[in-house]
Amino acid sequence: RLACHSPQCSGSIRLFRIRAAAAAADDPGEASETPTLYGDWRQFRAKLVADAGKVNWASRVSEENSRLLQVQNPSLASEETWAHATTQPEVGGLLLATSDGPAVLSTDKYWQAVVLLVQHSPAGSVGLLLNRPSGLKLGIGRAGLKFGIIGAPAGLQETFAANRVYCGGMVRQDVFHILHGHNLEGAVEVAPGVYVGGEAAAVKAAAGGLIPTDNFKFFCGAMVWEGSQLQQEVDKGAWYTAAGSRNLCLKQCLQLPKPLWREVLGLMGGDYSAIAKEDEFD
Repeated sequence: RLACHSPQCSGSIRLFRIRAAAAAADDPGEASETPTLYGDWRQFRAKLVADAGKVNWASRVSEENSRLLQVQNPSLASEETWAHATTQPEVGGLLLATSDGPAVLSTDKYWQAVVLLVQHSPAGSVGLLLNRPSGLKLGIGRAGLKFGIIGAPAGLQETFAANRVYCGGMVRQDVFHILHGHNLEGAVEVAPGVYVGGEAAAVKAAAGGLIPTDNFKFFCGAMVWEGSQLQQEVDKGAWYTAAGSRNLCLKQCLQLPKPLWREVLGLMGGDYSAIAKEDEFD
């Protein structure tokens, strides 16, 4: 448990590790082409979606955002970028606020929000807002946090001092989450190649120069739904549900030429792409 020295923090600060059930893909059946091993079942499903709709993901990719990612994280930039609609929320999937979302939810806090769902079960759901970077950095001092995080692994705030803190949601903002793409000790995989937790191993790897510090994203707070609340909001038209490539979740949402919300809708194509274009010119 990580406590906070700041008088503004009435609770405590801690790193929250989320457990997620492993997902399994359906039997793809008999292959009609040269057999290929897909370690990521979501990528395999995306291939089926692309084949069925004769979609060329590359033609939908934001060139401006791709160029920026190439500078920020060449490894992520080399991966295929894709997104498509799903029929329901799923762990490791995305939620995108609809145009009617503010009215349905009676708040404009989630305008054009893109949420990574890290937990989803009959008991409830937890998500992290991917596109709400704050003006604060994780380190203590100027432009950083005004407090130390008690109970954090030694060197956490020093190692990641320059990392931007994202607003993960409006609930439990006394809780910090770490998101990354590395299979580290203590980390939990919420989608193929997407992990939460493992902060001690993250400090060791980053401090030792094995993994760049900007490969890690830190979130304060989360989106939390009780029971079937999320499904009810989806049914009322507050959220689009989608699946997306891991680079959309893991990249830094800083100074993006095309906002993440519009980028993902554009990748989804069809009516979703039209909605993104309408917003661009509103």
